[in-house]
Amino acid sequence: MPRPSPTRRRHPAFPLLLLCASLSLAAASAQASGYRFGTQSAAAEGTANANGAEGADASTLFANPAAITRLKGWQFSGVLDYVNPTVRFSDAGSIISLPGSGFQPRPISAVGDQQTPTKATVVPHAYLSYQASDELAYGLGLFVPSGAKLDYAQGWGGRYNLNSVELKAFALNPNIAWKPSRQVSLAFGLTAEYMQGDLSRAVPYGSAYAAGLLAAAQQAATGGAPGLAQQLQQQAGQVFGNAAFDGNVAIHGKDWALGANLALLWEVNEATRLGLAWRSGISHKLKGTADWTQPANLPPAVLAAVTGAPYDGHGKLDHNDSGASVSVKTPDSVSLQAFHQLNSRFALMADATWTRQSTLQQLRIEFDNTTAPSITAEHWRDVWRLSLGASWRATPELLLRAGLSHDKSPVSAQWRSPALPDSDRSWYALGANYQLTANTSVDLALGYVKLRDAPMQAIDDAEGITPCNCSYATVRGNYSSSATSVGLQLNHKF
Repeated sequence: MPRPSPTRRRHPAFPLLLLCASLSLAAASAQASGYRFGTQSAAAEGTANANGAEGADASTLFANPAAITRLKGWQFSGVLDYVNPTVRFSDAGSIISLPGSGFQPRPISAVGDQQTPTKATVVPHAYLSYQASDELAYGLGLFVPSGAKLDYAQGWGGRYNLNSVELKAFALNPNIAWKPSRQVSLAFGLTAEYMQGDLSRAVPYGSAYAAGLLAAAQQAATGGAPGLAQQLQQQAGQVFGNAAFDGNVAIHGKDWALGANLALLWEVNEATRLGLAWRSGISHKLKGTADWTQPANLPPAVLAAVTGAPYDGHGKLDHNDSGASVSVKTPDSVSLQAFHQLNSRFALMADATWTRQSTLQQLRIEFDNTTAPSITAEHWRDVWRLSLGASWRATPELLLRAGLSHDKSPVSAQWRSPALPDSDRSWYALGANYQLTANTSVDLALGYVKLRDAPMQAIDDAEGITPCNCSYATVRGNYSSSATSVGLQLNHKF
């Protein structure tokens, strides 16, 4: 679930594809901007994703499936990506507020507190292509298009915005490629995408308790009991911002949805190829559950406050467990690709990919109980990724690769959040392909990604939209992030 808002005839290779499909559901990690997974091919990873027009193996099905017309017979590529992200958050003094209470914002963290919410993960992808004739080829890709996993400490300063989030996505992408002329290949594909999201965050029931006490104090003052009113105000001041009254909400959702893709490969001459590839956005409605946990130390008076104001006033149903849903559309992307073989040993390549991230302007989580929807402003923007790569045939068996890319972030500093501590990034890559036999080769890729430092000041207030399932907490600090990756790929011709 992308950046959630707080509240709570069977071929011998086919079994390998099914195995990779099942493994793909086990882990995912965001290595590119937004929630896109950084690479689906070790051959591409060695050039920082610049080799879309190369068409060297079946993994071209992701970058440009029209290039499978260049592949003879049956071909299989199986990929394993190991990604080790390092994300470090330094707290600059996070606070929680209670609008209309008259209370000053309360600190909810220690300045300088450090968080490292990421862990290393391994993600598989698999591809199978078959050249039926000189004009027609078929392909099947199984890959992880996007993913993320962040797990913060329970008491960190952004707990009311987010404690943990995990996005898992898996795509099954059959393609057909047609070569109407000697120089031009066209491809069309459909994508069946499964997406699953889990998130949790702390709920400041102390704020609801304080609001209830303040309402009671106002009634007491109006009723001519100033002493009682003062006592209730003091009690409200004691519980507001008190982590002892924290609860939790956990949300789970999943969905299958369909998308499409088109691709073109123009072989200008034997040395030069140009590519154009488009992948559609996919509209999901993640449906699942919302599980609310109230603190065990809440007395009856607190429960009364929680199920009344400042929530929607519908009483005891407000924070009962219920169904939940959120509508999400993944972005369209368009890639322009170029490949040129300088001579028998050297080749140059490039890729420019535009991603329509601006479709994500707001996330709205709906609950089946009477709890107000959770609304998070996103305001993402369209982005470009530019990649340059080169390869060198060192020996008849060994091909060396290198590449670099710059990837813009769809998130501006104003809208950065704990769910996506993203920023502009640079990617440096090295790779190699070694021909083991006439029909089998392996690819190895090493990558290093460095992100710009990312300051954050994220307030959970739904931009003033009411009714609001808001904590009015502000998490402030700075993210310092990088990632290393290792890609391993086996290619085999049958």
